[in-house]
Amino acid sequence: MVGWVKENPEAYDNLLDSIDTQLVEKNQLSLILFDGLDRLANDWPTIRPLAKSLFQLALDTRACRAIRLKLFVRSDMLVDREILAFPDSSKLTAKKVPLSWRRVDLYALLFQCLANAETQGQLFREQSEKLFGLSWKQDQNTQAWQIPHNMRTDEELQRQVFHAITGAWMGNGPKRGAPYTWLPNHLIDGREQVSPRSFVAALRFAVENEQAHQEDWLLALHYRAIQAGVQDASRIRVDEIAHEDYPWVNVFMQPLRGKITVPCEPDEIIRLWQQDGTLKRQTASEEQAVRLPPPRLEEGAPGILKDLADLGVIQVLTDRRIQMPDVYRIAFGLGRRGGVKPLK
Repeated sequence: MVGWVKENPEAYDNLLDSIDTQLVEKNQLSLILFDGLDRLANDWPTIRPLAKSLFQLALDTRACRAIRLKLFVRSDMLVDREILAFPDSSKLTAKKVPLSWRRVDLYALLFQCLANAETQGQLFREQSEKLFGLSWKQDQNTQAWQIPHNMRTDEELQRQVFHAITGAWMGNGPKRGAPYTWLPNHLIDGREQVSPRSFVAALRFAVENEQAHQEDWLLALHYRAIQAGVQDASRIRVDEIAHEDYPWVNVFMQPLRGKITVPCEPDEIIRLWQQDGTLKRQTASEEQAVRLPPPRLEEGAPGILKDLADLGVIQVLTDRRIQMPDVYRIAFGLGRRGGVKPLK
């Protein structure tokens, strides 16, 4: 089929137009999904032309009325100049939709799950109706309880509901912050995003942390349990990014464990990499790597810092110092004055 398309481009275009017209006449839409583009090959020089061609195809098919391409793309691909080096690529990237979760979305997810829990779901619905006047309706097709509109969109209402579960403060007073904002603020990455998986994982661990709950049995969720939940969520998030998606991240983080307190100067990090020989080892093993190396590996340490910033693992502050969000810092074992203690 690939050979036929290559040898018969005009016939291929006519066939595509014919199918598009048939779909329009039937009032149907054909949606074609692409995912896992990082698995096209084990190195960037091979991936780049393949991804570039797919992006060009997606741009071309915008002329179709009933055929749509949807691409799930890693952030590092969207900042790769070689992949987007074709005419009108900006028309494609202008249509991108970031998979970002706002704070209000995260808590709407939580309350939706609580309302539909097999155990205590009814109690949660009854209490939210009694205390806050919220009315729940059940979908007749799925039998799922649908979260009230204002509970899904009103942050102040969400705050009141969540604090009825946790109490108003992350300690004995307001200096430590409020649980509603403290929890997502400590799970946010360098791109100002919170993974719903991290959010749910933190709360799940907090609920199961019985030792912390013993300090105040009047609360369903103690603030110390929430702190422990953030530590566990950090471990899970680091496992995802450093062992599943971007193994090279762990290579560059290990020499910093227990030796860096953020925010810090970039030179402090680069010096530890030089002492450990991290860059030399990564470059030497690039050809044997099973997963993709850093996109800017050829730029040396400054390129690695850019790659880490693109992933949201670190932030470059206005004074050029390096900061690391708690969701990564804790499990990677870096310190921060006054912050949640890192895992050993």
